[in-house]
Amino acid sequence: MNLVEMVKRTEFDWDVLLNCTSSAIVVVDWEQKVVATNNIADNLFQTEGGLLGKKFGQIVNILQLERILSSGRSWSDQPVVIGTNRYLLDYVPIIENKEIVGGVFSFGEDALTKKETSYEEVLEVLKSVNAIVDLAYDGIVVLDANGIITMVNQSFADFFEVDAQEMIGKHVTQAYTNSKLSRLPIVMQTGKAEIGEIHRLNGRDVVVSRYPIIKDGKAIGAVGKVLFRDIREITDLASKIHAEQKETNSKQSDKTSNSKYDLNSIVGMSPQIASLKETVTRVAPRGSNVLIRGESGTGKELFAHAIHSASNRRYGPFIKVNCAAIPENLLESELFGYEEGAFTGARKGGQVGKFELAHKGTIFLDEIGDMSLPMQAKLLRVLQEREIEPLGSNKAKKVDVRIVAATNVNLEELVKENKFREDLYYRLNVVSLHIPPLRERQADLDVLVEYLVDKYNREFGLHLKGVSPEARELFHSYEWPGNIRELKNVVERAFNIVTGKYILVSHLPQYLVKAMELGENAVAVSDNNKTVSMGVKESIGKQSLTEIMDRLEQEVIQQALTISKGNKALAANLLGISRPGLYKKLQKLHMDL
Repeated sequence: MNLVEMVKRTEFDWDVLLNCTSSAIVVVDWEQKVVATNNIADNLFQTEGGLLGKKFGQIVNILQLERILSSGRSWSDQPVVIGTNRYLLDYVPIIENKEIVGGVFSFGEDALTKKETSYEEVLEVLKSVNAIVDLAYDGIVVLDANGIITMVNQSFADFFEVDAQEMIGKHVTQAYTNSKLSRLPIVMQTGKAEIGEIHRLNGRDVVVSRYPIIKDGKAIGAVGKVLFRDIREITDLASKIHAEQKETNSKQSDKTSNSKYDLNSIVGMSPQIASLKETVTRVAPRGSNVLIRGESGTGKELFAHAIHSASNRRYGPFIKVNCAAIPENLLESELFGYEEGAFTGARKGGQVGKFELAHKGTIFLDEIGDMSLPMQAKLLRVLQEREIEPLGSNKAKKVDVRIVAATNVNLEELVKENKFREDLYYRLNVVSLHIPPLRERQADLDVLVEYLVDKYNREFGLHLKGVSPEARELFHSYEWPGNIRELKNVVERAFNIVTGKYILVSHLPQYLVKAMELGENAVAVSDNNKTVSMGVKESIGKQSLTEIMDRLEQEVIQQALTISKGNKALAANLLGISRPGLYKKLQKLHMDL
């Protein structure tokens, strides 16, 4: 049974279709061979030997025809040129038993008259420069001399969440939604390519290149190509190149941790973050020591990376040291290194310290407030003399290092309590950056959630659209004691259990829901040794903000410990904070350690 006989049993009325007198009709099978036509099509093409049995792609020049047919999509009004006339092409797939067995093409005359340059001329030149075009994967859009989109692939159309065929035939100024005005017409006017420019497509910053299509010294069209679908990809690429260069040029590159992030990696549009970015831009090139303050999980390390990346030391090493994570008896050898035989168990040949590895670069001392007083004295000497003395050596080594320190404790209070050296404090606190907690910059919450959804969509190979309105409301009502680290933990957890297109409240940890209920209903407060039930609103004026927040934080931590059955490592993970960070909070809130 041939195709025409088979599809007569479908919804197509072939007698009416092939007797059409207003459009040329061509029917193809799954191999793109013509199996039926009407008289208008025969007269239009006037192919020797007729159309039947010939490959449709050899008759009409349509890019990626095979991909279009296999997609099973209908489309309309794609402009094509036959001879000297332009037509609008419609297509409907023929589906039998859920399989594509062919398709029907209809050619209608375009109301537009053919201009000086044709679609085929643009196509001919485009083929000659196909080194810049990957039609299958790169985001590509092609205009004719009149600014009409004559070709676009689905990768480009995906930015606007439409089928590629919906964009074809439209003027470029009308085809883009929620976007910066296209510069492709300007490129045609100037005849000059624009390489690696940032452009906004449907609310997303991408990196693009624009090329004029020149024939006989005249621009007959233009090609736009998306180089990077997200400007953050540039940062990742630069980091990879930087890492490769360091590995090649340094014998000790395996011990060197290079900066991975820059200012573009910091997600947020709140006034606080905008002000911090501006400060980093001013401070970074000047070389002064910087003290970064903020609660656990606010992104202090990210800002340290950004300072290094924006400084004149950006091509030098970026070394990070967690002063709380390294035992006191090992911290000195980690920072300053040691000579062979300096102590029992010392590595043969000795070890280069972090300060020496950071020479001509930046060293990031995280949790500086946890450093002991004897180590503070030795650090102060490095700051004053700009030299180190490895353990077991009597020879000092000069180092050129910028120090960026971070803490989540009140150093001024530690200075008053004689737990932190005042002279070291002033040496470190030349420039101070305070990273606000997430609860104080809720304007960034939706932006961060959107960023994390995009991140985990790529990592997990999913296509979630975001969070439900109910989950979003819960996010905004929660205080986020673990800040961005906790938010990241919650979103990643949801990605592991979500089944639909949105993250729902049911995909979120129970402690978030309970924390919201506590905030809405009541918090227990002590009043003259009497315990009373008091809502958050009612407690305002009777307790300070610190007392209210401490009470809520205590309840959330207790819930996490209950869920984890007392396992503090698991509780810290649930809260999105480090285990040492949890112990600090337990101590601060006078909870059972």
